[in-house]
Amino acid sequence: MSQPPDPLAPISMTPVGVVRSPWKEKFSIPRQSGMASEVELVVELDPERIPPEALRGLEEASHLWLLCWFHACAKAGWRPTVRPPRLGGAARLGVFATRAPHRPNPIALSLVRLLAVEDRQLRVSGGDLLDGTPVLDIKPYLPWAELRPDASCEWAPSAPPGLAVRFSTSAAAQLAAHPHPDQLRTLIAQSLGWDPRPAHQRSNSDREFAAALLDVDVRFRVDEHGVLVLGLLRVA
Repeated sequence: MSQPPDPLAPISMTPVGVVRSPWKEKFSIPRQSGMASEVELVVELDPERIPPEALRGLEEASHLWLLCWFHACAKAGWRPTVRPPRLGGAARLGVFATRAPHRPNPIALSLVRLLAVEDRQLRVSGGDLLDGTPVLDIKPYLPWAELRPDASCEWAPSAPPGLAVRFSTSAAAQLAAHPHPDQLRTLIAQSLGWDPRPAHQRSNSDREFAAALLDVDVRFRVDEHGVLVLGLLRVA
């Protein structure tokens, strides 16, 4: 009689596609899906593995679950406890009580709105994924099965408060000169409005930060009035 397979044996997976995103680094990505509801991303499916019929009927779903791989931190290892930024970066919680990317298996779960199915490309919005993120699977969101009005999480009971985002005179001129000013303005507002700064660096309102968004490096600081964008530098 053959031995049953070891349920804890290593598992090998091959991505079905990749995310094309305006976020070029982890720093400025909203910490949950839906926080940048107007920012568009594209899921490019692997044409060698995924035939068009695999997407048949997908356009009938308004929202999708994207199961992805946190590729940028996969080699960094993990710890059993983490410091959620929501708790000020001081309190520790077990990694399975959080959405931290540094996990035993760095799997990402992102709920997105499906905008269009274009051959083997999916246009979506509301994601929170780094450019180049491998996609492991795609599933339709079923509100009748998954929506739980009585669900709660005591350490994160509601969305964090957003910050107003304003532009300096020079930054506004640089934004106006960009080929896609409206798209870039929305991306900046929905990325920086959730305050991407590490919790331990939020006490100094004079400190400047930089975020790589779309094709620009955005310099900004945060004061008592919100986020002030200081300048935009185009990059190749």
